[in-house]
Amino acid sequence: MMDSIRSLTGTIRVTTKRALLLVLLLPLATVTAGVQPKIRSLTGIIEGHQVGGVTIDLIGNIYVADFGDLVWKITPEGKRDVFASGFYGASGNAVDHEGNLLQANFYGDSITKVDRNGRTQPFVTSGLSGPVGIAIDPETGDVYVVNCRNNSIAKVTPDGAVSSFAKSEFFNCPNGISFDREGNLYVVNFRDNKMLKIDRKGSVSLFATISEKGLGHLCFNKDRFYVTAYNSHEIYEVTLDGAAKRILGNGQRGIVDGAGEKARLSFPNGIACNPWARQLYINEYVNDSTSSLPRRAIVREIILGADK
Repeated sequence: MMDSIRSLTGTIRVTTKRALLLVLLLPLATVTAGVQPKIRSLTGIIEGHQVGGVTIDLIGNIYVADFGDLVWKITPEGKRDVFASGFYGASGNAVDHEGNLLQANFYGDSITKVDRNGRTQPFVTSGLSGPVGIAIDPETGDVYVVNCRNNSIAKVTPDGAVSSFAKSEFFNCPNGISFDREGNLYVVNFRDNKMLKIDRKGSVSLFATISEKGLGHLCFNKDRFYVTAYNSHEIYEVTLDGAAKRILGNGQRGIVDGAGEKARLSFPNGIACNPWARQLYINEYVNDSTSSLPRRAIVREIILGADK
């Protein structure tokens, strides 16, 4: 009888300790799950430049185009150097599996290949019309380029041969482009708030409506997209079921570091997802309007909340 009582008492003590531990851990779990994305400046204000594309290589270096004649290489610590020059409206970009940067020239209707040492050579010199975003198929090495001026997507083989892949009335100056994990392409429009899905055969369908104004670029990480809302000064998260949620900014223009709606963004355009960490990198046009001078830009880092 006494042994049974001792056993029951021990069980109650263990159960009580576990319940107390659970009570203590619950607030911590709630705080962790509720961590908001936050943004901080990675560089200072960059005078005399606009905003093109942003991409990242597998060792963490960030490549930022200025929609002029330059591309910067920025380390994760924020050290910025000119990586390559001589472009003509440096817009969207992507890094291939060999570490080469493919850089679109919006005004030059061309794509330049830049090796890891910053040496440039022509990659595509015809068949494009206002090229912006670039996405590279990881399996085939084929390159997909959005053409803003003629509302189309071109396919470019690894040797530089260009062919038409998709055209649609849904396109309205397509700007950013990215693959999902299944090999489907997604595009966001600069002149409206639509995100579109393009299957492997080039069929285009409406996928999501984001923000209220024109969009910039997008990137894909694990199971969701992150989109810059260029004209409404916000960042959105879009899941694979097409649900869009604002994660940074409140629509008011400004450069204010912080979390959630407390942060302020200014014409965010290029965006890159860090493949190894819960981080994004964006560039922003700092001016009050896209026509004001002198031109000024900034690069900022977004720390995402706990993984979902």
